[in-house]
Amino acid sequence: MSFDLVVRGGRIADGTGMPSFTADVAVRDGRIARIGRVTDAADRTIDADGCVVAPGFIDVHTHYDAQLHWEPTASPASWHGVTTVLTGNCGFTLAPAKREDVGWLAQMLSRVEGMSADALAQGLRWSGGSFGQFLHALDGRIAVNMGSYVGHSAIRRHVMGDAGSERRATAEEVTAMQTLVREAMHEGAIGFSTSQLDIHVAHDGREVPSNHAAPEEILALASVLAEFDHGAIEIIPRTFVEGYDEADRRLLRDLYRVSGRPIELNTLVPLPHQMEGWRRGVDFCRESFRQGLRLHPMFAVNELGAHFSLDTTFLFDEMPTWRATLCLRGAERTRRLSDPAVRETLLMELANPAGRAFVFVWQVVFVETVSKPEHARFVDMHLADVAEAVGKTPLDAFLDLALAEDLTTQFRVGAPKDRSRDAATLELVRDPICMAGSSDGGAHLLSFTGADYTTRLLTEWTPDPLTLEQAVSKLTMVPAVVHGIADRGVIREGAAADLVVFDQSRLRCTATRLVHDFPAGAGRYVVGAEGYVATVVNGEVVFEHGRHTGALPGTVLRG
Repeated sequence: MSFDLVVRGGRIADGTGMPSFTADVAVRDGRIARIGRVTDAADRTIDADGCVVAPGFIDVHTHYDAQLHWEPTASPASWHGVTTVLTGNCGFTLAPAKREDVGWLAQMLSRVEGMSADALAQGLRWSGGSFGQFLHALDGRIAVNMGSYVGHSAIRRHVMGDAGSERRATAEEVTAMQTLVREAMHEGAIGFSTSQLDIHVAHDGREVPSNHAAPEEILALASVLAEFDHGAIEIIPRTFVEGYDEADRRLLRDLYRVSGRPIELNTLVPLPHQMEGWRRGVDFCRESFRQGLRLHPMFAVNELGAHFSLDTTFLFDEMPTWRATLCLRGAERTRRLSDPAVRETLLMELANPAGRAFVFVWQVVFVETVSKPEHARFVDMHLADVAEAVGKTPLDAFLDLALAEDLTTQFRVGAPKDRSRDAATLELVRDPICMAGSSDGGAHLLSFTGADYTTRLLTEWTPDPLTLEQAVSKLTMVPAVVHGIADRGVIREGAAADLVVFDQSRLRCTATRLVHDFPAGAGRYVVGAEGYVATVVNGEVVFEHGRHTGALPGTVLRG
């Protein structure tokens, strides 16, 4: 009896969290056919001696929906052992969509999720249709597996048109939205996603459609999932940074009660202006579990910090004058950013310690890249030092430099070491209800890249506080169980053959770098990895020593 592939002699961390063991893994027809000692012939053999063999990692919070249309590997996630990406988070999907709304939805993504409008216009193969048609457009064209939520903002736009960005829905409109959610679930959605963050502002300067929904609407749409034997809910409530106020806590409890489905929540992390928000959030989730409710927040082990340029950033959107000004275009935006009176208001908003806005400290903001040679001397300088060099206030130096380069100057925000943040992350990493996540893959391409969280969990958080096997489980079986992915996340006979082989002694992240490899020459930040020997998707080798083989065996996972 022969096999298509045999991975020989590896240390098997099977995803369950149990101690690892040495064995061969044989694959036939895209499935794991045997685990043990395999002496039969194989079309392909991978020598895994001295390496760990794990189930392919599942990235639970991504926005690769658009990128997969022109970049089938969902990089850089796939460079870090990810074989399955879950897309359509935060209520942002491109389907269902009427033909005339596709452009609007793409522009919303461009603004809210930091994607290049030019890359979307040139690379997106989607002209509208049902949710099922959107999934079908990716069948047979991707290197990794992809599952997608159906997004609230697309549903709202489909039913209400432009009014979806302005008002609450009528009872009739809610019923029509329920019908679309139901259709999407039948067509393969892995669940329903929504968000209500103030910072989510579309390209037209208005909050995204889902932000205008009443709690009753969100509950009505989520209740559709009670009709199905699968599905999860992903939501970012308005007050998640503070640890959820009473209204949001009531909403989350009711969401579970009407749907009966697991609820994925956003990343818990201490922030300078809300140092105890994560504590209130995780305590609420733990208490909810004791009451029988399944609420799963994420933890972050990425390097903190951000890159940004004023022509695309969302980091200032919680401050009204910044948001209104940066959402303008052309000469009017330039005029307002140059106006001393406007600048005075911008400075007041930055200095407001009571707000939840992006905390701007000049000493941790660096000039990263410039387009004009005469500005090259400022690269890698603190903005405070740039201001001193040119004899201006930090805000004036910041805005004048950006305006001189059509707002394309790239800046970097550093994140100093913080013991309280490290202690919080340690507690969250150990908590069984918290999921590894936070990559936001495919989004905020010129702001940050979080795809390294898988590699960092395996290298920086093992063997303490997690064993290798526990870390692997958090990247595989745990997200598979939460999201109802029945045949992935574990190495067992009969399961889909999604495997990652890595040399733990060589495993590491490489430096973050800016590349321009997207349609229209659009840029993005990426972070690479070393130590991954092979990545297998549905039985086919997709990556060998970090290089894509050209294989496209990924499948669209339908609920």
